[in-house]
Amino acid sequence: MGALRSVSEFDQLLVEAIDETIKYCLGERNTTIIEDYLEKQSLPLSKVSVCPEQFSEELRNIMGLGGGRILGAAVILEESILDCFFKKLGIVVKLERPVNFQNKLRRLELNTAQSKRYRKIKIKKI
Repeated sequence: MGALRSVSEFDQLLVEAIDETIKYCLGERNTTIIEDYLEKQSLPLSKVSVCPEQFSEELRNIMGLGGGRILGAAVILEESILDCFFKKLGIVVKLERPVNFQNKLRRLELNTAQSKRYRKIKIKKI
């Protein structure tokens, strides 16, 4: 058996940001449907920081890609999740749109791990 890893503040705040954003944008019922789907794909919200690529892929499977010049719903949801997450971390950042959810999340995790602080981090651009 492997050792259990405690959930970091980073992971916990990310889970909260995802849950709150989906509830705000899509409602309680749809949030439950999405979270159940992710669980069936072996991707509980607690694993999103470890597997952001899979999270993005599964959101696109659920919500579609969009077309033409209009961003798909999954991309808009990811941007909203990142905005909420940055606020929870106390990070001041201006995102250039459209964002690459996986890259931004990985860079943010690296920056917060290096700084050893999760609150009041100021980053101009990610």
